[in-house]
Amino acid sequence: MIRFPGFMDPWKPTPISTLLERQSIPVEVDLVQTYRQIGVRSHGKGIFHKEHVTGAELGDKRVFRVVPGALVVNIVFAWEQAVALTTDAEAGFVASHRFPMFTEKDGKSYLPFLRHMFLTKRGKVLLEMASPGGAGRNKTLGQQEFLKLKPLVPSRSEQKKIADAIDAVDAKVAAMDVKISALAQFKAGLMHKLFSQELRFTQDDGKAFPDWDVRDLRNIAVRSVEKNKNLQTKRVLTNSAVHGVIDQRDFFEKDIANSESLGGYYVVKRGDFVYNPRISVSAPVGPIKRNDLGDGVMSPLYSVFRFYEGNTDFFEQYFRTALWHDYMKSVANFGARHDRMAITIGDLMGLPMPFPHPDEQQKIANVLSTMDAKIQALLDQVTGLQTFKNGLLQQLFA
Repeated sequence: MIRFPGFMDPWKPTPISTLLERQSIPVEVDLVQTYRQIGVRSHGKGIFHKEHVTGAELGDKRVFRVVPGALVVNIVFAWEQAVALTTDAEAGFVASHRFPMFTEKDGKSYLPFLRHMFLTKRGKVLLEMASPGGAGRNKTLGQQEFLKLKPLVPSRSEQKKIADAIDAVDAKVAAMDVKISALAQFKAGLMHKLFSQELRFTQDDGKAFPDWDVRDLRNIAVRSVEKNKNLQTKRVLTNSAVHGVIDQRDFFEKDIANSESLGGYYVVKRGDFVYNPRISVSAPVGPIKRNDLGDGVMSPLYSVFRFYEGNTDFFEQYFRTALWHDYMKSVANFGARHDRMAITIGDLMGLPMPFPHPDEQQKIANVLSTMDAKIQALLDQVTGLQTFKNGLLQQLFA
């Protein structure tokens, strides 16, 4: 365990009942008045606000005034660390009896520290101890059992020092998330302008590029019919059937005990595109993504194609646009004869594709790839901060 300088006193097992004081302010429900309730997500993901309801819709439900600046627990999912802190944003809200609220008692606790503590592995064990029963909704937090828990806690001043350090990391992550969201939104807008030709690049000499051509996909790409014949590779690539998007995070390598089963698998090379015609195009993500993991083999359930003309980075970006997704949906709705409104690979190869001058394709790909690199750099920083925070938590609460 690491300690901040100036703190020498040992941590002591202290009953929650001496650290927290229950706050319970009943609300007399008016049938015509409107109310907003709160909920608490599992795994420390915070509070969410429910829609307005009338008192009549609340019925006989007992509700209590939400106290800002309180520790709130979802007793149904406390064992999943459904613990949060209320803020001024919840002033005027109500909560059912399933969300008991607690404030600091006698200056012995600092609520942000206790929240962080309950989100550690040790805190999860404590919450599970106070939540007897089977799985799911049967594991309800016993509030008396909760008050009897005895976590190891330091003095309030050290609690605050620890919580402030962790919150500082969280604040940096939150700031990074805002930047990432802003960049992603800006890129989406830029993509729309570029691929709708509202915004055009010029040639290096300042002259305008020629008008964009339109070509069917089959005129610039070819379906892969190359099968794995030597059976030497065990690198089998697949993708998430839930999301229907080929992405680096969705690929995984799988060792096949009987390599003879790979005889009918497509050989997938770097730069190929993979399409899953079994996935509904009404999904919020596109079904096509370039394979960036190198050579491997892929199940014949998927369709593989590669471009022999044009810039693959340009088309990778195009397949991410809302223009492409909307077009795929419109085609699938029109051709509803296909199961689940999907598009067959044959239909896909007949779809028209934008085909600007190769140099303009390169310019578009470059600017969008640069933005991708900036977003990825921020994502890497977030990952690093989260790793640092996890290590800090482990050392502080060891």
